[in-house]
Amino acid sequence: MDTLVEQYLGNPLVLAWLLLAANFVMEEGAILAGAALAAADEIGVGLALLALVVGNILSDWLLYWIGALAGKSSLVRRWIDGEMLDRARRLLDRGVWPAAILARLLPPVFIASGFVRVDFRRFAVVNGVVATIYTVGLFFGSYGINLVLFEWLGNWAWAVVVALVVAVVWLSHRFTVHYLAPDDSKGKDAPSAD
Repeated sequence: MDTLVEQYLGNPLVLAWLLLAANFVMEEGAILAGAALAAADEIGVGLALLALVVGNILSDWLLYWIGALAGKSSLVRRWIDGEMLDRARRLLDRGVWPAAILARLLPPVFIASGFVRVDFRRFAVVNGVVATIYTVGLFFGSYGINLVLFEWLGNWAWAVVVALVVAVVWLSHRFTVHYLAPDDSKGKDAPSAD
C-alpha cells in the first residue's frame, strides 16, 4: 500500500488532477497547496497553474449553474430570504466586474448570479478573466513565499504551509459568515408593531 501511495504522489499528472478537483472544495486552499507543491518541485509551475485556473473557472461555473437551477424551483425560491436576494440583486446591478471581484472572496455571489439569471456568456468571460488574474497572482505570491520557506526550513516548511492553508480557509469562512449575516441594525430604533 505504501508503494502505491508513493507511486502516485510523485506523479505530476495525478497531482494536477487533484489540484483541479480541490478547487471544487476550496479554491484558495488549492492554490496555496499547488504553489507549495511547485516550490517543492513536486509538480511543474505551468502544469500546476493550468490545473488551478481550469479548476477555478469550472468550479465557479458549477456554482453559477447550481444557482440557475435553484432559481427555477418555486420551492427553493420560497426558502430564499427576500432581503438577501435583494442584496444580491443590488450587488449584481452594480455590474458584473465588481461582483466577479467580490465573488473571489464570497463564493455565494456565483450562485446568486445564476439564481437571478445573469447572462452566462457575460458571466463566463468576466469570471474567466478575473479568476485567471486572481489565481496567477495568489499562486506566484504564495510560490515566492514557499521558495523562501523551503530554503529556510526544509521539510519543516510543510507545517507552515498547512498552517497558512488552515488560516486562509478559516478567514474565508469568517468573512463569508460575517458578510452574509442578516442586518440586525434595521428596525432596532423603530417602534415595535405591538
